[in-house]
Amino acid sequence: MKANKFHTNARVRLKCIKFHINIKEFHTNSIKFHTNLAKTQNVQKTIAQYHPICYDFINTSREGGVLIQINRKIPESYYNLIRLKHRLPISHKKYNDIVDEINITKAGYHGETRTDYFIQEVEFPQDVHIIPDFHIKLHNNRYIQIDTLIITKSYILIVEVKNIKGTIIFKDYPRQIVRVLNEKTRSFKCPVVQLERNLDGIEKWLTNNNWNLPIYTALVFASETTIVENAPTDQKIFFAKDFPLYIQKLNNLNPALSQKQFQQLTKELIQTNNNFIEMPLCRKYNIDTNELKSGVLCKSCGDKLFRINQRKWTCQSCGQEDTNPIANNLEDFFVLMKNEITMVECLRLLELESRFTLNYTFQKMQLIKTGKGKSTIYRKNPSKHTSSTKPSSSSTETP
Repeated sequence: MKANKFHTNARVRLKCIKFHINIKEFHTNSIKFHTNLAKTQNVQKTIAQYHPICYDFINTSREGGVLIQINRKIPESYYNLIRLKHRLPISHKKYNDIVDEINITKAGYHGETRTDYFIQEVEFPQDVHIIPDFHIKLHNNRYIQIDTLIITKSYILIVEVKNIKGTIIFKDYPRQIVRVLNEKTRSFKCPVVQLERNLDGIEKWLTNNNWNLPIYTALVFASETTIVENAPTDQKIFFAKDFPLYIQKLNNLNPALSQKQFQQLTKELIQTNNNFIEMPLCRKYNIDTNELKSGVLCKSCGDKLFRINQRKWTCQSCGQEDTNPIANNLEDFFVLMKNEITMVECLRLLELESRFTLNYTFQKMQLIKTGKGKSTIYRKNPSKHTSSTKPSSSSTETP
């Protein structure tokens, strides 16, 4: 009777139906499942923990179809660029370039969420999985990033989203796009080339893992006010509002996978999806680390914090108070400079005198410690989540 307890739990049964999960899949984890459920009383969160197929989206049955809610996170690169902006003096020659990169990243995120809105109009077949911001490592020297990956039993769709104002002109030899806005021109990487690279990468991954499923690609411009000229005729290109009609046509394709194969494929793709570790931004943008501002900085505006007492710091510029600024500022070092730090480097960067404060923070961040004495080196533990140390942007910067 106890082993079958979860079969009689109406809430769990309803959620399993909602997420299209075979309730028998929970049988082997029933004791652990119910223990965790009793602690959290959150069925959706508990199901997501024990069934990896459903943590990226929520779907709702409607007349035999599925409506998708896509949960897209703000990209890590946005927060990292905010860190770099805070550490650069306004007079620095690269300051405006970094601000431009922040604006481009912000616009890209808004374009992706706008496209998500229209994708959510589509009534998908029962078996579908959507992974926003999909990253995959093909080998040590090659990663690919896909804005949106849609998987069904009939096809895989690779979606590249662009949110660029003005007139976009596709150029050949070499392939790039040129944006004309307010009588100014700027070149960007060709999104069709990126789609071709992503297509090649997914094809290789499927072949290496013994999967055979048709793959399609789509380039989506998020804004209908964008003017597109000289677009390649051999690439599917849409505005966000038109894109759902193309997906609906793909949904009429015959299934190429069984239910079991679909679940296994999506599980493998989810397990493969992992953000790659980006190179330190100072190296990426060719910035001398000695030109960065030192001190314990405010994560909201980037000005220096002043210590009120042992537990609290405050920013005199924006009024922000912080009880854990050392960890956030240490994250600056790892993101901007290099993936390891010594006690001396840290004291110099943060303009601190107390080793005790740093040792306490090192332990709290669970940094990996190697060496002894002055030669001790501290490295980030890649398995530890660092969202608690993300900078909080001002209202003018938040995507």
